[in-house]
Amino acid sequence: MAVFRTIAAFLAAVLTGTVLVSIANTHVVLQALVRIGASIPTAARLEAIQRDLTGFAPTLFVLIFAGFAIAFPVAGILARILGEGWRRLGFTLAGGGAVAAIMLGITAFYGQMLDATITPVASSRELTGLLTLCLGGAAAGFLFATLQPPPRRDR
Repeated sequence: MAVFRTIAAFLAAVLTGTVLVSIANTHVVLQALVRIGASIPTAARLEAIQRDLTGFAPTLFVLIFAGFAIAFPVAGILARILGEGWRRLGFTLAGGGAVAAIMLGITAFYGQMLDATITPVASSRELTGLLTLCLGGAAAGFLFATLQPPPRRDR
């Protein structure tokens, strides 16, 4: 039963992270356009979010799944070492850190393997945009820690 709960909490966190990071990505890009004078009505914003959720989110889901599959077990080990009081903070940081690693990894991959000088995910080009994306991962990590209680210690 605990395994199913862990899997459900993990999938909920991945799905939540995917949706939040995708929406944050859309918002950062649209705000950059607004800063240079574009007028973007609400209907266009909602359409852009919908397009990112159908176009960008499936790939993002796979990347976040892999990132969380690495980051969350590490956070769980650290919570056992540091004490359960660090659990929520640890998973929150792990979620945000995983998104940062994903975005920086994508850029590094393009630079090294494809000899490209672009930032494939434009919203992560500047620190504020990258941190905005990381908030989605952090929220997902917090959700995982909340849905998945600490393991019981049999003594």
